[in-house]
Amino acid sequence: MQDIFKNFGIYLHVPFCVQNCDYCRFYKRTPDRTSIDAYIEALSEEINIAKSQFQNKLRSPDTMFWGGGTPSILSEKNIEQLANAFSGLLPTKEWTVEVAPTNATASRLQTLKDVGVNRISMGVQSFNEKTLQTLGRKHSLKATLQAIERIDKIGFEHFSIDLIFGAKGQTLQEWIDDIEHASRCPVDHISAYCLEFESATSCCAGRLPDEDYQESEREGEFLEVAMTRLSELGFAQYEISNYAKPNGKCLHNLSTWNMAEWLGFGPAGASQFAGKRFRNTPDFDKWLTGIKTKSPNLEDIVQLNDDELFADALIFGLRMVDGINLSTLCERFPNANFSKYLPTIDFLANEKLLEKSENKIKLTARGRLVADAIAVELL
Repeated sequence: MQDIFKNFGIYLHVPFCVQNCDYCRFYKRTPDRTSIDAYIEALSEEINIAKSQFQNKLRSPDTMFWGGGTPSILSEKNIEQLANAFSGLLPTKEWTVEVAPTNATASRLQTLKDVGVNRISMGVQSFNEKTLQTLGRKHSLKATLQAIERIDKIGFEHFSIDLIFGAKGQTLQEWIDDIEHASRCPVDHISAYCLEFESATSCCAGRLPDEDYQESEREGEFLEVAMTRLSELGFAQYEISNYAKPNGKCLHNLSTWNMAEWLGFGPAGASQFAGKRFRNTPDFDKWLTGIKTKSPNLEDIVQLNDDELFADALIFGLRMVDGINLSTLCERFPNANFSKYLPTIDFLANEKLLEKSENKIKLTARGRLVADAIAVELL
């Protein structure tokens, strides 16, 4: 099997969502038939533009991920149209699609299975009706359980659910109940995200131990419970917010965290490809105009170099439980200034937040509780 960082992925942003959740920072818009039709047509053209622009640099991706928004809001016909648009660029190893409980119908799910999707990721958020209401979710617990049953019946190779902790008024016992309920579902992957309304970061227990901050301590307690209990239930933590049964890890996310290459399509779709990092404008109409004129509207264009990639690989690599091999990073990015990180690495090791073993470094369990703060220290 090739090194994970040699993988190539495709990300498709489906911007349509009927609900505007306060904790969600991703670009979205309310769907209507005209917009969806225009999106499908423009997406096909965007793929053709990419094929023409990158030519021999493109190959069949190892992974594909459809996120949103809510991809499962699309009709069966729309799903087939999008799959056909990616003809020649369909994934060889893993194809993930995000679905919502309210529109995970049997016919949509079957269509996803038929076109080749092998991993479903569903935003459950909570199995507690009170917490769902606090989060502003429209789906009921009944809808969630029915959707889980349908997904299991159709039989995807991988099935992941997302949980959120830190909602106002949520008790530790309610969080434990959510974890245990999730573990009893027919899933091989669970993501546990901390609620943070302003930035929706995936781990907000992000302050170093000498900082006295009550809310952070509460978040840290919830995260620590997830780390311990999910492991006991057979879901090994492999990244700060992600837990999996054997062979259940999300390959697309692993490739991203290891600074592989990927191309993003759709409004707000982000890319890291051919030595650059860039993003489609998070504006449906501007994105549409750019595609129609064959001049995509891009933002945040960065010419990548070894220093930039080394820093990102270091920070994201430390979010993974296995950590990183510094020798491998230095080989991949030979022109990076590695020495500037050594004082911080030594400080973190002395504080028992990081372990060093020959050429490998990884966060301790205590360090994983403050991973965001450690990332800031390394920047």
